[in-house]
Amino acid sequence: MNRILFVLFVFLAQLAGMPSAAAAAAAGDIDVTMQAFKVVATARGTELQKTDAAQPGETIEYQVAYRNRGKTAARNVVAVLPVPEGGMAYLPDSATPAAVEASLDGKVYAPVPLQRTVVRAGRSVTEPVPPAEYRFLRWNLGELPAGQTSTVKSRMRLNGATVSKNEA
Repeated sequence: MNRILFVLFVFLAQLAGMPSAAAAAAAGDIDVTMQAFKVVATARGTELQKTDAAQPGETIEYQVAYRNRGKTAARNVVAVLPVPEGGMAYLPDSATPAAVEASLDGKVYAPVPLQRTVVRAGRSVTEPVPPAEYRFLRWNLGELPAGQTSTVKSRMRLNGATVSKNEA
């Protein structure tokens, strides 16, 4: 059975514990915390409910906070949010900040919407990559002053099996 939410929590926990290019200038001074919320329609619009499980068809909003606990500004801070394989799909135009890049492999990033060149009937054609194929989202946060927090958000829809953070 898929364990998408659990895998995402584990990935972010590992990311938070290691110095990375995301915080090269402040190696170790950036705390990363993630929360997952189920997006629920109400009579007043939408509401976010904290969750660690999801059912097929449900939308989850991930909020990842990057906090500089150092004494100096962190420069060139880059936030990365994985989009788990196995049924979770990025929802276009849901990223905050809106200037987001995406990747299919975690190595090559480009601004969304991603484009690719394919050959159709012997001709090269550029077409959009379906957002369901995005595997990583990335934001260039720039400088993060000492003591400050920057949060990135994105919504994803579960198209596959039921998942839970606690599944073994």
